[in-house]
Amino acid sequence: MWKSGTGKSTLARIITWEKKVGEKMIYHKHEDISKYSDEEMQTYRRKMWIIFQDYKLIEYMTVKENIIYPLVLYGVGESIIEARYKKLQQKYNISHLENLEVKFLSVWEKQKVSLARSLIHDPEFIIADEPTGNLDREHSQTIWDLLIESNKNGNTVLLITHDIHLVNYLKKKYSVRLEMLG
Repeated sequence: MWKSGTGKSTLARIITWEKKVGEKMIYHKHEDISKYSDEEMQTYRRKMWIIFQDYKLIEYMTVKENIIYPLVLYGVGESIIEARYKKLQQKYNISHLENLEVKFLSVWEKQKVSLARSLIHDPEFIIADEPTGNLDREHSQTIWDLLIESNKNGNTVLLITHDIHLVNYLKKKYSVRLEMLG
């Protein structure tokens, strides 16, 4: 947590190796990722997902197509895709939206779809980079609660924010570790 411009998003880009840094700076399971082959890097990156403030959804695709897209890219079988989608569909109450193109959704609905897409492949690590920056307080708290629930279900979650109200909400409701950058 810290104010805008202090490197929070840059940290996320470094962790995902979107922005490369020197040797011995980022380790995964005690291994320097700068030494990874292209194949090892792809395996590393598939274990994580970033939830962005601007969603990074594909506007002309439907809600369902957006959510299942990572599994389709990874070549996962249709029966597994359907089973995982059904669980998320119920959890996020999006069945009424599944055939709509994303461009017709509200900001709140887009963020729910973005979160569902991040969880469909059960990543080890989720980076939530200002995922509630466009939402009101009530919807923001719902997103944070869903991310905390994901953490309780075994996903490591890095929440990046500058919103002190949400930090205070999280500290009251959950046991969280807070790091200040800047």
